[in-house]
Amino acid sequence: MALLLVAQGLQKTFQRTQGDLPVLTGCDLNLDSGEAVAIIGASGAGKSTLLNLLGGLDAPDGGSVLHHGRPLDFSSLRALTTWRQQTVGFIFQFHFLLPDFTALENLLIPARIRHRLTPADRERAAWLLDVLELTDRQDHLPGELSGGEQQRVAVARAFMNRPQIVLADEPFGNLDPERGERLGQLLFDLRRQEGIGMVIVTHDLELAGRADRVLRLEAGLLALAQAEVDA
Repeated sequence: MALLLVAQGLQKTFQRTQGDLPVLTGCDLNLDSGEAVAIIGASGAGKSTLLNLLGGLDAPDGGSVLHHGRPLDFSSLRALTTWRQQTVGFIFQFHFLLPDFTALENLLIPARIRHRLTPADRERAAWLLDVLELTDRQDHLPGELSGGEQQRVAVARAFMNRPQIVLADEPFGNLDPERGERLGQLLFDLRRQEGIGMVIVTHDLELAGRADRVLRLEAGLLALAQAEVDA
């Protein structure tokens, strides 16, 4: 597998009135093409912050993020935006679907942002809806969908532009265990089919156990944690 994404010595400190709060103190992470990495850790350890840096949503105070060996230019908002649109799919704990758009229309938004819609885009959307068992719900508004269905639309949207990397932040934290387990299986199956590199932040050790590697974020650093998951 080819090295896809590399984080080197990432540092991030948040400034507060009561004193600075160091969150990341030198994180290193390698992600191969087609590999899934899960990150676990206590609440407030900086897992979401790390994902934001990996996805170019925020800039580190120190260190670098490299995609195929080329460092991201955190000084250029335009360059970061273009890179995200072309390279990264995001899945968050909350689905963030547009309420006045149907499931299909929400799914097509990433393609609309990148370019004018094509028949291939519509075929891609139909395929994703089928894979995630949503074909019969494509014309429904988010308010007409269950929580699990809304999150499945969000998962499909993240894969719409054929990203090289998917970053998922507690994607099923708002679902009951049964729905979360089923959607977790669909997510990992889709990621495997597409050959996409994925980093997933989760408190769910069973979900983390589906990944190729499990890392724990603690005291601002990442370390292997597979033994905890196996236990």
